[in-house]
Amino acid sequence: MRSKIAKRILSETPEETKIFVNLYADIVVRINQIMKQKGLTQKELAYNLDKKPSEINKWLKGEHNLTLKSIAKLQAELDCPLVVVPKGDSYYNFDGHGVKKGFSLVYHNKSGVSKLQFKDASVKKMKPKYQPLANVG
Repeated sequence: MRSKIAKRILSETPEETKIFVNLYADIVVRINQIMKQKGLTQKELAYNLDKKPSEINKWLKGEHNLTLKSIAKLQAELDCPLVVVPKGDSYYNFDGHGVKKGFSLVYHNKSGVSKLQFKDASVKKMKPKYQPLANVG
């Protein structure tokens, strides 16, 4: 159970700050998953991006704000999507509601990565079996 102080602080935290913290955490988790899958160290990633290892470390610890440009560089280097922006009317609300035509989600399970595609609205109430790699979008 949360303390009264923690509840008050959370209630006073602007929604944009909560969203930022969640997005940043999701992106960092995704980067670390990809690095682990590829057997890539922070030092190697820093070298490949022509950055100092300390800067990469700050990115992955949340001590330095990731810009859209740095996310694009990371995505290009890792050759995997980090942020997915739905196109048109396709979206997925991670509480298990709101699937619309033609949207794909990628989930990670113990045996690897599974890509799930939803092709029609008949799966609106379906809840995902696995946790999303990143809740961004």
